[in-house]
Amino acid sequence: MVYPFLTGSYASPGEEGICLFRLDTERGSLEKVWAQDGIENPSWILYDRERAVLYAVSETTPEGAVCSFRLKEDGLALLSRVKSGGADPCHLSLAAEGRYLLAANYTGGSLGVFAPDEAGVLKGRAALAVHHGSGPNRARQEKAHVHFSQERDGLIYVTDLGMDRVFCYRPEPAEGTLSQAKNPLALPPGSGPRHLAFRGEHLYVLCELSGEVSVFRRSGEGFGLIQRLSMLPEGFSGSNIASAVRISGEFLLTGNRGHDSVALSRIREDGTLTLLEIVPCGGRTPRDLAVMGDWVAVANQDSDQISFLSLDRKKGRLSDTGIRVRLPKPSCICPV
Repeated sequence: MVYPFLTGSYASPGEEGICLFRLDTERGSLEKVWAQDGIENPSWILYDRERAVLYAVSETTPEGAVCSFRLKEDGLALLSRVKSGGADPCHLSLAAEGRYLLAANYTGGSLGVFAPDEAGVLKGRAALAVHHGSGPNRARQEKAHVHFSQERDGLIYVTDLGMDRVFCYRPEPAEGTLSQAKNPLALPPGSGPRHLAFRGEHLYVLCELSGEVSVFRRSGEGFGLIQRLSMLPEGFSGSNIASAVRISGEFLLTGNRGHDSVALSRIREDGTLTLLEIVPCGGRTPRDLAVMGDWVAVANQDSDQISFLSLDRKKGRLSDTGIRVRLPKPSCICPV
């Protein structure tokens, strides 16, 4: 099976910021198709299948930007570039059947809302949801830090690392706004929710600061906490911050930056997790993961390379394929 995928990075404008690769899992081969420079810190990218458009952040201060591109055979053609509504945009998602593009502004503590036209052109910001608050970790939670958004059942869930909350908004396409749909979901103080993933009636929140996954089960109109599980080895006392969470079938995978590992868990029938193993990621600072078939691509930011692990679904084990590809400061892997 051949899997094309794009990569984002913390590259400078003169470096290869966004690249297109083709992974052949049957042959165990990897091909770089093209590399695009000229974009500062395109740390998160998102492919819009309906419009055949790539969106990318430019994670900068005092205010970042969101760009849209048309994919060409040899690179990207810029369609539009708009201000993100805050500093350091770090994540993008689509909502309301593609009518909204959402940009999480980490340092800005806000969620920018954009309305792409049919060609994927961004003409300005439709709305901005700004968070105000802090958490007990003075070094990392001195203010709101919006990190991630995802739509589920018509609602938009937004993690705020600085406030230990998952906010829930309802899109209002006719007005071009967001309205708060229900009370925020509270995480343990100091945990720092970063990313989340859904599976059936369960919500899995990866907490960057605590290194845990908090598991919630739907209860009425909300969710109730049923489990907290560390993604680090027992007794680990070093410095670590969790990164990405991905679900593939009955497996949940997370990245550990500092411990430099990937944790593999099995999702049981009741939605809770069993930690199976924690293996070296093949580099340093695994910022993102992507599952392609039975292969797991790992963006190792501080070793300037992507490594590939093999997932044995029968045994519930990960192994290093030995395949590596070098590129500057990779931070996002986007299968297309």
